[in-house]
Amino acid sequence: MSGRRWAGVAAAALAVGAAGALAAWAAGRRLPVEHLSGGGLELAQPPAAVWDVLTDVDLFPAWRPDVAHVERLPATAAGRPRWREDGRHGHTVYEVVESERPHRLVTGIADPDLPYGGTWTFVLTPVGAGCTLTVTERGEVYQPLYRAVSHYVTGEGAAVHRFLAALAHRTARV
Repeated sequence: MSGRRWAGVAAAALAVGAAGALAAWAAGRRLPVEHLSGGGLELAQPPAAVWDVLTDVDLFPAWRPDVAHVERLPATAAGRPRWREDGRHGHTVYEVVESERPHRLVTGIADPDLPYGGTWTFVLTPVGAGCTLTVTERGEVYQPLYRAVSHYVTGEGAAVHRFLAALAHRTARV
């Protein structure tokens, strides 16, 4: 193929890519910034045992495949625990927003520079010798292109479902 022809193919590919990104951006602008997703599990362990797994951030890399490393950070001025999770998509700082051991835990993203934010609410309800865990994500995706990818490609509830699958595997060993 001649150099001119390669240049034409490259220009066409660039134009198609730019048009696709523009279309995704436009679709994302029509989506709401906020979303709500969630899921749940029935677990054989009592709420206190599951609570210990949910709150021992130092052990997250041992059972959460998306977390490579955790670093504890100084608590907030209100005394709330904070930590940074490092994984294949970079790092995110989290903090405990509410804590009612062993029944309700709310964690939130504490990094205002990210293109997303929000909270996860964990509710543990005793059932017989075990419990039911319900996780609710109240998320925000600020950039339209990220919103489109989150909504149409990965799914807004994907992170919750990955987390629950990892937790189910982890609690099977508790």
